[in-house]
Amino acid sequence: MTTGVSKSELHRRLFSQGFEPSRALGQNFLVDANIARKIAYEASIGQKARAIEVGPGAGSLTVFLAEYFEQVLAVEADRALTAELQSTLMERGITNVEVVNDDILAFDFIHAGFDLLPTVVVGNLPYNIASQIILRVLERAWYVESVIVMVQAEMADRLLAPVGSRNSSAFGVHVALMASTRQVLTVPASVFVPPPKVGSKVIRLDRVRDPLSIVDPRLYDTIVWVVRLTFGHRRQMLRRALTPEQGAIVGSLGIAVTRRPESLLLDEWIAIGRALEEAGLGAPA
Repeated sequence: MTTGVSKSELHRRLFSQGFEPSRALGQNFLVDANIARKIAYEASIGQKARAIEVGPGAGSLTVFLAEYFEQVLAVEADRALTAELQSTLMERGITNVEVVNDDILAFDFIHAGFDLLPTVVVGNLPYNIASQIILRVLERAWYVESVIVMVQAEMADRLLAPVGSRNSSAFGVHVALMASTRQVLTVPASVFVPPPKVGSKVIRLDRVRDPLSIVDPRLYDTIVWVVRLTFGHRRQMLRRALTPEQGAIVGSLGIAVTRRPESLLLDEWIAIGRALEEAGLGAPA
C-alpha cells in the first residue's frame, strides 16, 4: 500500500539539507497522507487516463496519484524540488510519473509532447497565483475535463458562491462560463509544513459541455470583458460602468441598469454579451 510523505521524511530529504520553503512559490508541503489520498481518489472519479499535477513539491500527493492513474505529469517550477521528487519516486519504485521542471503559467498545454487524452488537473496551488492557474487551464487546455485543486478558503468561497448571489464575483462568473464548482474538503493549516496563515479548501471544477470559450470565443471574450467592467464598480449599479448606449441595450433585454452586477444570473450575462456583440459594442479587439 502506498505510504505518504511524512514530516520526518520531509525533514530528512529537504530541511536537513538546507532547503528553505519559498514564500514566493507558495511552498507549503502537505504531510497528511489521508488528505492526500482523498484528493487523489477524488481526482480519479470519472476514470481519466492521465493527471497533470501542478506544483508537486515533495511528492505528498504525487505518490497517490501514481496509484490511481496510468500516467501522471508533474509540473514543478523549483529545480531543486524537481530533482528531489525524481529521487523520491525512484526510491519508491514509481515509474508512471514524468516530472517536468517548468512554470505552470508558461507551460504549453497543447504542444507539451503528449497525446491529448481526457485529463484531470490536480494540485495544491500557490495561493498568490491560483486564479491565474485555474483560468489558464480552463481556457487553454480544452482536453482537461476536471480540475481538483487546493486553494485559499476565501478564493474557494468566491468560486462556490452561486452566480447571482450576494457573494458572486467577477472571477466566479468567469469560471462559471466554463465549469461547475463544488467543495470537496476543508483542510486545516496544521497538516502543512510550514503551516499557511490562512485556511484551505479543496474544490472540484468540472468543465461544462460545449463552453463558450470554445464554441464562440468572441462572445466569450465580450462576456468576460463586460463582467470585469461592471464588477469593477462592485456594489454599484450597472449604469455606473456602462455607456448610455450600452445601458440602453441592456435595458432592452428587460435587465434594469439599476441592478448590481452580483445580482445577475449567468443566462443574463450571456444575453448581455450577445446583445452587445450584435450591436457592435463588444469587447475591444
